Amino acid sequence: MRHRAVRGHVQSQRAHADRLAVAGERAHGDVHTAIVQGKIRGVNVRILSVILLLALTLGPATPAHAQLISEAQEVSIGRRAAAELEAEFGLVGDPAQHERAERIGRRLAAISGRPGLPWRFRVLNTSQVNAISLPGGFIYVTRGMMSFVQSTDELAFVLAHEVGHVHERHHVALIQRDFFFTIVIALLLGRDPNTAQIGNLVGALLNRGFSREAEFAADVAGVRLAHRAGFNAGAGLAFMERLRVTEGRDPSKVEVLFRTHPALADRIVRVRSLLKELGYRVALAPARG
Repeated sequence: MRHRAVRGHVQSQRAHADRLAVAGERAHGDVHTAIVQGKIRGVNVRILSVILLLALTLGPATPAHAQLISEAQEVSIGRRAAAELEAEFGLVGDPAQHERAERIGRRLAAISGRPGLPWRFRVLNTSQVNAISLPGGFIYVTRGMMSFVQSTDELAFVLAHEVGHVHERHHVALIQRDFFFTIVIALLLGRDPNTAQIGNLVGALLNRGFSREAEFAADVAGVRLAHRAGFNAGAGLAFMERLRVTEGRDPSKVEVLFRTHPALADRIVRVRSLLKELGYRVALAPARG
């Protein structure tokens, strides 16, 4: 098992190097073309060359730690991604559902670390039980999620989790790590990402979600935010436990946000521990409707 794992790791590293080489050639070509045509606006060519060299040498995880994307660019990307998402699924026709999500969401966003973002909360017209946040504060829950939650407090926990992702800038880190040679390079060259690149970002958020660490961080941020906003954060635990039961009975009903890594059971353990730290009697905490 160990030898197979080592061989698999080596093969993975080789494949990673091949992908970097191809991406590097493409990125180098873009930079060279932009220099020749005089299209680099406000970008120091030497700095850009150093960034590219670091990316090729150390791997795509390195740029994720640098702040290469401004807040204005984050919002612009999020707005375009929101248009793509809405075109794909559509919005529910009931204004009351949007109003409910917006009212609860804005109450949470107002006390987040980024209250100045153009926060927007809407309901997608799909029966899947899911929620998704986009860069810059564009947050969606599904029609299926609105039916699944049993109280305002549970919905607040779901939305607070998504606000947590935005607050922690998880989208920016993901873009800088996984879309460095496409979206980030385009921005550094003074260009807007193209429609295909934005579509790929939306697909990644829907199908892969965030890392294990990011999901745990969003759970923590969500619990604390819901608690500070005056909601019963303990309802989040009841929601997650009920979701785990549903996941076991009908996995196809629960979308990627709650069925990917880390395991829902691990997240429940951590949320339970945090609630106890906040003074909740988690076994008895009632959800307010």
